Amino acid sequence: MPMADRNLTCSECDGEMEEGFILDSTHGALMVSRWLSGKPEPSWWQGTKTKGKKARIIETYRCVKCGLLKSYASTITETPGMFTP
Repeated sequence: MPMADRNLTCSECDGEMEEGFILDSTHGALMVSRWLSGKPEPSWWQGTKTKGKKARIIETYRCVKCGLLKSYASTITETPGMFTP
C-alpha cells in the first residue's frame, strides 16, 4: 500500500502527519530527493557515484502538531546519473 494511502500519526505526539517532500536543488534543477543503496562513494566527474545502485523516491511526512519529520523510501525509481536527473 502506498504511504500516501495510509493514515499516519506522529510517533511522538499522535498528531496528524501531512505529506510533503524534501527538495533537492542542484545546478538549476529542482528535484525530489532519492535514497540510494550502499555507502556514498566520491566521483570526480559527478560528485557521487550512482552506477549500479538501487534508487527509491523519498516520501516525507511532517507532524502538523510538533513538526517531526518521518521519511520512507518505498517507491522504486530510476537511478540518477549524469544525464538522468
